[in-house]
Amino acid sequence: MFFPVDETTRRRAKSPHELAMVNLLLINLLMLIALLAGSFLQQGSTLVHYKLAGVLVPLAISLAVIAFTFAKSRAIATDGPWFVATHWRLATARYKILLIAYAGGAALIGLGWLLSQSQKDPGMEELMFIALQRVAIAPILISLMALIMLESGSLSQAGRGEVPDGLIERFPPPAGMQGAESEIQIGNGSR
Repeated sequence: MFFPVDETTRRRAKSPHELAMVNLLLINLLMLIALLAGSFLQQGSTLVHYKLAGVLVPLAISLAVIAFTFAKSRAIATDGPWFVATHWRLATARYKILLIAYAGGAALIGLGWLLSQSQKDPGMEELMFIALQRVAIAPILISLMALIMLESGSLSQAGRGEVPDGLIERFPPPAGMQGAESEIQIGNGSR
């Protein structure tokens, strides 16, 4: 549904989606590349010592951005305009999906480590861990690509003054704020 909000409010509503896109495209993709590249490193390589840091540093930055988004969402929900608060809530909902993907990937890596510990042959131990480490990338990468597409759409919606209908049902607009089914009905666009 479209709402008659000014350009400043629209820009503020785009902020959580822009931040999420930076987090997803730069930080999380860097982390996945480091995780995948680390599984291909040979023993004796100088980069072996940095592979854990290559994953943990981007993960820590991403979690900090997620925590900031949750905190900002709570703050704006109490003090900010409804339209802006709704878009911050939408970004936090998307981050919950990413956190579930992180948990799934971590569970697969943990399973790989546990299975590798049960192997008697050192070669099989390393192979088991690396195999499940590479498989763990799949749920994170799939959810990352889906979230990039969703956030791209949300960025466009915020710029047009639109709020998804599901959010309107959960967080109704304040009394007096009327929405419309199209931009033309509220006089903000020409299609």
